[in-house]
Amino acid sequence: MKYIGSLMLLLAGMQAQAQFGIIQDKDGYTNVREGAGISRKIADKVANGEIVYTWEKQGEWFDINYRRNGEIQGGFVHNSRIKMIDSFDKIKVRQESTTNMVFQQDSVTVMFTTRPFVEKAHQIGHSKTDDGYPIVDKIDGKQFYGCDGGLPSREYNTFTIQIGNRAVVVPDKAIRDLYQPNPELTTVYYDRKNDRLYIAATNSDGAGSYEVLLQFDRGVYTRRAIFYGF
Repeated sequence: MKYIGSLMLLLAGMQAQAQFGIIQDKDGYTNVREGAGISRKIADKVANGEIVYTWEKQGEWFDINYRRNGEIQGGFVHNSRIKMIDSFDKIKVRQESTTNMVFQQDSVTVMFTTRPFVEKAHQIGHSKTDDGYPIVDKIDGKQFYGCDGGLPSREYNTFTIQIGNRAVVVPDKAIRDLYQPNPELTTVYYDRKNDRLYIAATNSDGAGSYEVLLQFDRGVYTRRAIFYGF
């Protein structure tokens, strides 16, 4: 139990330092540089509105991860070009446990529960590593997040979101390949100006740890971003 508690503190500390952000640049894109400085070589460009994952700050520059053709890339972006997710209204936690969470503030309510993973309720795909070690590589025909070659112990169960008089649907495609959820390392933010809801979570632990951001625009699920916190 001491190990689990220490690990949660470590993950919480990492979550406080590393955060999701949105590229905001009037030019429609921003430059990604090889290092922290205007004189450093431009390595890529990231489009306005793209989700990035920020690491530690070096002066006025963020060390970031972003996706390019499904692959995670890295580089440096000036901090003025990133709108941090945690700058939006943070929805208060009203109820918290290791299996469920309730967030509620003003007209926004987010509730979710988790449940034990039952192997017989899923189709499990196996393969072997290059050295012949057997691993689980797919669940229900999909690659998944939260475990490094083994079976998960927990999964998301129910999600209920209410914004004003709108019931917001969380589709299966948003969460059904996400395992080992950590309710206590989940936060909810609301961008009132654009009627946009974000749910951010640090899930699993160790080699299976991942960061996920779910985005809902005007009451409709629109996208998610997944990065790795280690």
